Amino acid sequence: MRSTDYLSATALSKKTSATLDMLDKGEAEKLIILKNNTPRAVLLSIEAYEALEEEIEDLRLTALALARLETIDQKKLLSHTHILEKFSK
Repeated sequence: MRSTDYLSATALSKKTSATLDMLDKGEAEKLIILKNNTPRAVLLSIEAYEALEEEIEDLRLTALALARLETIDQKKLLSHTHILEKFSK
C-alpha cells in the first residue's frame, strides 16, 4: 500500500470534508484509519463499498450453487427441451 492510503484519526477529524471529497473524486478508493499508529478502520468510497458488496454476494451465490450441484438428484432434473415443450404453448 502507498503511504497515502493511511490517514490518522486526528487528520480525519480535522479534514473530514476534504477526505470525503478525495474519495468522491476517486483520488483514493480506500483509506486505512490509524489511531495511535494502529489500523482501526477502513474508509471506502461508496463505489468501492458497493463493488465489494456485489462481489461478496456473487461469491455467496456461487458457493450456494456449487453446494447444490453436489447434492442434486440427477433423476429429478428436467431437460431444457422438456421445459420448452411444457411452457411454450
